[in-house]
Amino acid sequence: MTISAELSHQSRDSGPGAPSAEVQFRAVIEKSLDAVILFGPDGTIRYATPSSARLLGYEAAELDGTDGFEYVHPADRDRVRGALATRLREPDATHTEVYRVRHKDGSWRWLEARAVNLLFEPSVGALVVTYRDVTRQHEAEDALRRSEDQYRRLFEASPHPMWVFDTETLAFLAVNDAAVARYGYTREEFARRTIRDIRPVEDVPALLADLRTPVSPKVWRHRWKDGAVRLVEVTGHDLEYDGRPGRLVLAHDVTDRTRAEAEVRAWKSRYEAAVRATGQILYEWDPSINRLSWGGNSESILGYSEPELPVNLVEWTDLIHPDDRGAFGNEIARCGASKSPFRLEYRVRRKDGAYTTVYDQGHFVPDPNGKLTERVVGFVADVTDRKRLEEQYRQAQKMEAVGQLAGGVAHDFNNLLTVINGYSDIILTMLHAHDPARPMVEAVKRSGDRAADLTRQLLAFGRQQVLQPQVLDLNAVVSDTAQMLRRLIGEDVELVTRPGAPLLLVRADPGQVNQVLMNLAVNARDAMPTGGTLTIETRNEVLGAGTAPDGAEVRPGPYVRLSVTDTGTGMSEDVRRHIFEPFFTTKEQGKGTGLGLATVYGIVKQSGGHIELETALGRGTTFRVYLPGLGGTTADQKPGESSAPKGAEVVLLVEDEPGVRALAELALRKQGYTVLSAASAEEAKALVTRCERTVDLLVTDVVMPGAGGRVLAEWFLATRPSLKVLYMSGYTDDAVVRHGVEAARVNFIQKPFTPSSLSRKVREVLDARSAHTS
Repeated sequence: MTISAELSHQSRDSGPGAPSAEVQFRAVIEKSLDAVILFGPDGTIRYATPSSARLLGYEAAELDGTDGFEYVHPADRDRVRGALATRLREPDATHTEVYRVRHKDGSWRWLEARAVNLLFEPSVGALVVTYRDVTRQHEAEDALRRSEDQYRRLFEASPHPMWVFDTETLAFLAVNDAAVARYGYTREEFARRTIRDIRPVEDVPALLADLRTPVSPKVWRHRWKDGAVRLVEVTGHDLEYDGRPGRLVLAHDVTDRTRAEAEVRAWKSRYEAAVRATGQILYEWDPSINRLSWGGNSESILGYSEPELPVNLVEWTDLIHPDDRGAFGNEIARCGASKSPFRLEYRVRRKDGAYTTVYDQGHFVPDPNGKLTERVVGFVADVTDRKRLEEQYRQAQKMEAVGQLAGGVAHDFNNLLTVINGYSDIILTMLHAHDPARPMVEAVKRSGDRAADLTRQLLAFGRQQVLQPQVLDLNAVVSDTAQMLRRLIGEDVELVTRPGAPLLLVRADPGQVNQVLMNLAVNARDAMPTGGTLTIETRNEVLGAGTAPDGAEVRPGPYVRLSVTDTGTGMSEDVRRHIFEPFFTTKEQGKGTGLGLATVYGIVKQSGGHIELETALGRGTTFRVYLPGLGGTTADQKPGESSAPKGAEVVLLVEDEPGVRALAELALRKQGYTVLSAASAEEAKALVTRCERTVDLLVTDVVMPGAGGRVLAEWFLATRPSLKVLYMSGYTDDAVVRHGVEAARVNFIQKPFTPSSLSRKVREVLDARSAHTS
């Protein structure tokens, strides 16, 4: 090589023992870690250091004498030629270029070339180029450039507003097109503003405080250029932007979403309130994973909170009453096969161990195309109260049926008993004490009285008896009845009375109240076969609105409570449930009619009251009767009754039943009255027209063929306003009212009556001050 020759020449001129300049230069460049290649002015490689092999893969000998440009990437070759020309024109300058050079393995390496023109240096005579491999650095820089370019494109193309702001000055440094479009400001306007300017004034302090905390997603209020305020979810990332501390922000308008979420929450709240109001439990069952999920009123119905409820069908089935599991499984199988709705009543065990009856209704959920899926949604409703009401209704129907039966036969029975008992009384008055027929007539009379009592009990039980209520002091009633009750219950039962004072008055039929006391006393006596204590107590009590134990609605207000307590055997729950049913009895056959307590129930309900029962086996029984209280604490005094009062007035008797008419006529004539007797309203009118005397009293049956008693009375009163009227009937209260007569408001006597009771009632009506009550 020429350079070697020159260096050798220099070395000889240096004198003996001194290294030549070429040797010195070679020693320097061969120790360099970088590759050093010497080029001639035409680009021919004159020399390459051994380190070139590490950089380019070629040994130095392979490079020597070759054209250096053939290793340069074609895309960089012209640029490198131009750089060589520049070096030749500026021999003293040092130039640096970066370009691609082909490695021996065919790959391209990025090299940094630093060139020094030493062509005119005698010891070198070449263009000296030092190479350093910068492939990794260049690739990293290229990747960075690509990443920056990618992020720049993403920044600009984002459909959501994005910007970079200076975290110290809060000024906008860059904004994307979406921010310009959404907020309404131009880029120039953004450049003159800070992030304070897009916030409502009252939110700025919170913004400044937030800048001092770690970056995290938050929802802020932003103000558009047109003044609209929107809810914006903001996420950010701190970065350096053009040498300044900045933060990249992505803003997502969530106003509509937030409003929709609020509407969903409101709807859900209303829905949950509606579910709570219905008292139901909602469920969803996914058979594919056997998963149950719940909502609604589980705690109030079953005692379980939602997390405590079963999570699958097996666990739910375990809560179902064993007797109902078969029906439950069959209904599931039926619905699964037909995709029809699930409907079933069954019993479920509550958290406290008790069973409650529920109604379960579920439906298969359709997919978006309307096809039914396997998922089921439904509700479980507590129907325990409904079942109880249905049972009460069934009991009421049975009681109503017996009442209708009693009412249906009452008229005929009462007419027959009026004749039987009436003539028995008359015959007894005609027989002396030792007459051999007297015991037989007395037996007939006793049987007639028992039949009359049975009819009254049936009517009282069915709440169809004609009541004649009066203002009563229950303490006086209890006191008057006490002696009779002592004889009734026997000597081995102690009777204790505890009258409350002062006690409100009540309005009730005194005979019916006596019947209640006697029936309850008999029931108590029979519950104490070996003796005990019967306590009758009265007191005032105020009841609030609600439901009585018998299911009836309680009208709030003052009541008088009559309690009858025994120390007897008590009742089982099964007996307690049936105790007021007609003909239900725990006594031996022939020992009781089963109407005693049913009659009490009927009387109390017909009197506008309520009755409740407290009992337990071996702990005795208490019946509590509540009757509406009136103002005042003293009862009206009832005038004394005389025995078979006489009279001389003219009485018009109208009765379609011959036997009753004959008896009544006989009884009144025996007391001195003049009696005009007729079988119908038309006959009565004709009779009065022919009669020369003035009629003082009309005694008429209420229900008769043709015109009834009410119509007949109105006909007479139209021309005889001073006429007094007494109605009589063997029909039930409903039938009498339907014929225009309200027994509580008119002069009325209920069949069966005796000759003496009829005579007393006639005298009472004639002696009354008012002309009539019709």
